[in-house]
Amino acid sequence: MTSTVESIGVVEPGSPRYRELLAFIAEGASARDLADENPHQQIDALRRAGFGALRLPKEIGGAGLTVRETFGVIIDLAEADPIVAHILRTHYWFVEERLREATAVDYAGYDSDRWIQLILQGKIFGNASSERGAQAVGNFKYGTHLTPHTDGYLLDGEKFYSTGTLFSDYVSIWADVDGVAVASVIVPTDRDGVTIVDDWDGIGQRRTGTGTTRFQKVHVTDDDIVSRIPLDAAPDPSYQFAFLQLYLHGLVSGILRNVVSDAKNLIQSRTRGFAHGPTEELHRDPLLLNALGTLASTAFAAEATTLAAADAIDTAHASLNNGVPDAALAANASLRASEAKVHIDEIATRAATVLFEVGGASAASRAKNLDRHWRNIRTITLHNPAAYKASAIGNYVLNGEPLPFNGYF
Repeated sequence: MTSTVESIGVVEPGSPRYRELLAFIAEGASARDLADENPHQQIDALRRAGFGALRLPKEIGGAGLTVRETFGVIIDLAEADPIVAHILRTHYWFVEERLREATAVDYAGYDSDRWIQLILQGKIFGNASSERGAQAVGNFKYGTHLTPHTDGYLLDGEKFYSTGTLFSDYVSIWADVDGVAVASVIVPTDRDGVTIVDDWDGIGQRRTGTGTTRFQKVHVTDDDIVSRIPLDAAPDPSYQFAFLQLYLHGLVSGILRNVVSDAKNLIQSRTRGFAHGPTEELHRDPLLLNALGTLASTAFAAEATTLAAADAIDTAHASLNNGVPDAALAANASLRASEAKVHIDEIATRAATVLFEVGGASAASRAKNLDRHWRNIRTITLHNPAAYKASAIGNYVLNGEPLPFNGYF
């Protein structure tokens, strides 16, 4: 299928154009996974359809979606292709941050916000935060550093897990400033000194561009620096990391829809069962019906849990005052996103295994590529250990200990 999407404004979720776009992305998704093919055309189609501006207010040219509505789109997109949906994770987080900052100004402020104008133009923002090395994950200490230069700064360092950056126009970087602060820096991906290496070799989510990004004497101006956060400063309440983490479960929820569809298709395509089975009519086999019903229930539970947690983020967003949310509401958003992970991780990986039980030995055919669901879900769930999340939640429930404040909560 050839995309017929044109640059005619932000696509409306649920519209014929929206459904056409999702069909274009879904077509060949499994084949792209088998062939290890990057979805450049699919990302370009989303760019032209204004997908990057779904959360921006209608008054300035966005779609004005709530967080819950945005997660509904993320789930739809992940059902079409979880690789494509994952590529946009940092972009949607970046948009969320711009909206948070914009609460300190009126709509006139949007016109002067460089980043929001770029988002409205269809620019995509990627990620370069995490680093390999001995530092504990999530402690905001980075080897990538920003140093003063004659006409600005120089950025040097190496990042990994740079999801989406290979497909992006700009990249968001966390960098050390003299060991006393962390700077959030945005630079174009084609700026001199930026090197993007497509070297992610994970078992799942393979073509998300989740590889190495290197920065060698990259020129940075004051306008490229979004914020500087002193390492010894008490952090403001925040729901930004809850959004980032919940996004992963939007991906899993979309994958689970596919698990249900593939399970149904497997049962319908089978022409024989076992001599010792309960019935020769496989569409009436109570064991297969039970498995399919369980999978459908799992998909529903995952999606409902994700959207309920998105409601908590919406509530925290509505409480913003000069860019800072109500502390209790922000903490609740973090809690709900964490609880969603602990629940969804377990039921989703199990569901991706049950899928094979409705298809028999032929379901293991490489050509069917049904293992992609398990590989993708398992890779997504490895972003942070569910056991640590469950322990932190238990400590909060029993002892009133706040959840940790870092990029994983």
